[in-house]
Amino acid sequence: MGIRGPRNLDGNRYAWGNDLYGPEGEHLCNIWQGDFPRTNTAADGHLATAPVRSFPANGFGLYEVSGNVWGWCSDWFLPKYYRNAPADNPQGPTIGRGRVMRGGSFLCHDSYCNRYRVAARSSNSPEPASSNCGFRTVVQRARGRIA
Repeated sequence: MGIRGPRNLDGNRYAWGNDLYGPEGEHLCNIWQGDFPRTNTAADGHLATAPVRSFPANGFGLYEVSGNVWGWCSDWFLPKYYRNAPADNPQGPTIGRGRVMRGGSFLCHDSYCNRYRVAARSSNSPEPASSNCGFRTVVQRARGRIA
């Protein structure tokens, strides 16, 4: 059985619900605040990457799956692939030029970048390195819980 990557819960827009900010205007992920690209006010407390557990976990107990850094995926990027892909554990196309990235980063501003929605995908060549791209390691505990 394959392990699924982070997904929206119950059809929500974001990993925590349908609103980008919490009920009292609090930040729920690390994205750019201020006048992009001139001034990041760091209103969420973070000018660049944020430490794990800076924001609440999603329903799977995973932290920082939206914003902070783009999450590299093993899938090759093909824009229309998922329209006809299996709903359960799609493997992605076998070839491509760019790898899938999900989750957005601290450089995404809500005026132009909606990629911090967990369901959103983008792509990039797998060769370059940057401060706003990373990957998530996952360890499965013996009882089937993901740690």
